[in-house]
Amino acid sequence: MKNKSLLFVIIILIFSCINNSRETKTVSADDKKINEPKVVEQIQVDSVWATNGVDFDLKIVGDKQFVAYFDRDRMMTVASREIGSRDWTKKTLPNKLMWDSHNYVKLGIDEMGFIHISGNQHVHPLAYFRSTKPYDVTSMVEVNKMVGEDENSVTYPNFFHDKKGNLLFSYRSGTCGNGNILINRFLAKEQKWERYLEQPLFEGIEANDDRAAYHNWVKDSHGDFHFAWIWRWTPMVETSHHICYAKTSDLKNWVNAAGETLQLPFKPDDEKVLVDATPSKGGMHNSRYKLILTKENKPILGYVKYDEEGNTQLYLAKFINDGWVSKKISNWDFRWKFIKGGAFMSIGGKFNFVGISDDNLLAIDWETEKGESGRYNIDLKTLEHADKVAKIQLKYPEDIRKTITDRDGMLVRIVYDKGGNQDDGSRYLLKWEAKHGGFSQHAPEVIPEGPLSTLVLLKIQ
Repeated sequence: MKNKSLLFVIIILIFSCINNSRETKTVSADDKKINEPKVVEQIQVDSVWATNGVDFDLKIVGDKQFVAYFDRDRMMTVASREIGSRDWTKKTLPNKLMWDSHNYVKLGIDEMGFIHISGNQHVHPLAYFRSTKPYDVTSMVEVNKMVGEDENSVTYPNFFHDKKGNLLFSYRSGTCGNGNILINRFLAKEQKWERYLEQPLFEGIEANDDRAAYHNWVKDSHGDFHFAWIWRWTPMVETSHHICYAKTSDLKNWVNAAGETLQLPFKPDDEKVLVDATPSKGGMHNSRYKLILTKENKPILGYVKYDEEGNTQLYLAKFINDGWVSKKISNWDFRWKFIKGGAFMSIGGKFNFVGISDDNLLAIDWETEKGESGRYNIDLKTLEHADKVAKIQLKYPEDIRKTITDRDGMLVRIVYDKGGNQDDGSRYLLKWEAKHGGFSQHAPEVIPEGPLSTLVLLKIQ
């Protein structure tokens, strides 16, 4: 009897190990590195203030490269260089970074080569600069106006292009829970902006419905936009709820995953766009979700929420037949707590879509606040853990996020050029270090002058 009990325990342990290996299958160095890219050139851009981290921007047009950032004195700066040169032409703009991690800087370049810069605003009046000469950073002038309406309370500025190459600008007008996402279009020949959409993208159900939608989008191989968003009731992160999806070719005509026509603005009770109806305080986070497209341009959504036992887990959602199917991917054993509205929360569960292999496996790198980490290999046909490793052609070196210095509290910041590969197959990114960003209400009475970090441009081949 004793031997039988021992045999039973061994069988259970083996079965447990098999299941665990299917979920967190070990990835060897050879499996993770298929012709791994390498850094072939490193060019210093400037020295930057690194006490309260915000994002910068990088853009390549033809043989010209442009960087927007805040320098060592926290001044908004735009720099340019010719590809092949190590010398930068710089222009300091009359705009000083405030203590707020929302206050990143963005740049755009229209079809005629005029440079556009906006940033350093979290519920502040529009800060906007434009060059008077194509591709000339030294000709930047302060404008601080686009269409002249809904520009007194601006957050989340972003420049991007439509299918025709027109420069668009999106931003939130208003506050969290009482703001609208608006989109402008730049008429390059006339050198002026116009309101592109007559109505906002998102809106609450009633006049006193203060919900806000936090969105992301990706472009597919045809240039169509795929949008995903999460609603949030209040500035408290734990009130995030309802993840949604829609697709558009021009930001005016929209369809859901089933191809049904949609009307703007999107509202929280619109079931046609609903992916997962997890309610407020159900463990969702408005910045802890991701959207990736398959080779057939089909959306796959990843996000965190609480499971039935109250633990934080990673879920994947896929549209199958006539509805969204959501499946729990992780098996974590902790509950993410949102401290003081999320301002001081632990890391919870973090994940990154590494890519999709030729045999339709999705590789997901993950880590938790308990110090655990690994890679999931998911069969996109079934959303089940695969028995083999996804072989992904990496775009960047595995150690690209290796710290630059050994200073405590510094995090690596990376900004990728969204223009894609150059003619020689290379690509570029910005890298620097900064402390974790905070909000304006947490700013010290005296803003420190340091620490500083080197901002470098890396060429990846």
